[in-house]
Amino acid sequence: MQTKQVSRNFKFMLFTILYFVQGVIAAYQLNFFKPHLDSAGIAPNLIGLAASLAFIPFILKFLFGFVSDKVNLFGRGHRVPYMMLGVVICSSAFLIAFFVDPASNFRVLAATIILATFGMSMFDTVADAYAIEVTPEEDHSRVQSFMTSGRAIGLVILSFLFGIIASRYGYNAIFLVISILLLFPLVMLFRTPEPDLIEAGKRFDWSAFRALLQPQNLLLSLQLLVAYYIFTGIDGLVALYASKLLGDADGALQTLGNIGTIKGVGMILGAIAASWIVLRYGKRTAGLLTLILVTIGGLLFSQFATVPSIMVISFFWGIASGLHWAVYAVIIMGSVDIRIAASMVALYQMMINIGFALGELTMINFATALGFPSLFMTLGFANLLLIPLFLYIVKNMKSGIQETA
Repeated sequence: MQTKQVSRNFKFMLFTILYFVQGVIAAYQLNFFKPHLDSAGIAPNLIGLAASLAFIPFILKFLFGFVSDKVNLFGRGHRVPYMMLGVVICSSAFLIAFFVDPASNFRVLAATIILATFGMSMFDTVADAYAIEVTPEEDHSRVQSFMTSGRAIGLVILSFLFGIIASRYGYNAIFLVISILLLFPLVMLFRTPEPDLIEAGKRFDWSAFRALLQPQNLLLSLQLLVAYYIFTGIDGLVALYASKLLGDADGALQTLGNIGTIKGVGMILGAIAASWIVLRYGKRTAGLLTLILVTIGGLLFSQFATVPSIMVISFFWGIASGLHWAVYAVIIMGSVDIRIAASMVALYQMMINIGFALGELTMINFATALGFPSLFMTLGFANLLLIPLFLYIVKNMKSGIQETA
């Protein structure tokens, strides 16, 4: 499937920039969101609730996917207009959040964050479908490496800068920076044509949804939900754990930013490695290695309760995270029916985001009850239970992009 007037390098650059801004948002979400609300005196259960609610638009991504597959927006197409609209909504929401004090207007801030995730969910869903439609199977692992690396680069650079910005100007200044940076993808999107989907058998077709009922696809949905629930329990609590250990120490905010930067460097390496491992050894080996590394990461965090140790482990965890994101994304890309690309990818991602939302809702309470080290250890061992399910899924997967009769 080719896209008119779009070179291979242009596509790689487009996906890198689109996911770079996701990394910018993740730099705040993973490293500063919980400490930000905690410093404003927000109760832990409300922090967990806000984080969970912010995932609702991502859980509903299948609606964006279905509408994108079915509706030609303003007569301009099924992909590019949706990506542009999502970016603008997200940027506008963060601009509003810049003016909101969480201590006195927690509900307003939570609402703006949910609006931002609404926009992010829209352009993320459609960008994934666009990637499937314009990328041949042999480039799946490469394009996912560019996506994951772009996200990681945003995480690396902005985690460092956000630490400086928050310490000098306050947490809310981060929102203004995010709002501005989110506008940069629009420059490339104005030059991005719609994919050519007029060939026979490539249009939207209701019968294509039968692919979702195939056993390996149902089990893949379950695998994604559980895997990301466990992953969120580890990944989403590292910054809060470090924040608790740091307390009111001088330079605490900058240290949190440094942890995010170190993790982001690891993510870049993990994403690059994912492409090489998939191409050379296949999805099965790449997936098994990812599951093992996530388990090791959880166990390492459980054993070392000092900030310097967490900074070192964060580099290793970044590698595991880069593999986790890229390898699962490659598996998803190879499991969709091209006629409902956005719908099917969004449904898989809905399962991912249900796992995320449940993790955000419950894990902070588990950490309070069990302690961070015990929770990290439990999640690390629980992750190993996914190996048999993963092996079954990969064994029964069809090669290539499915086109169900």
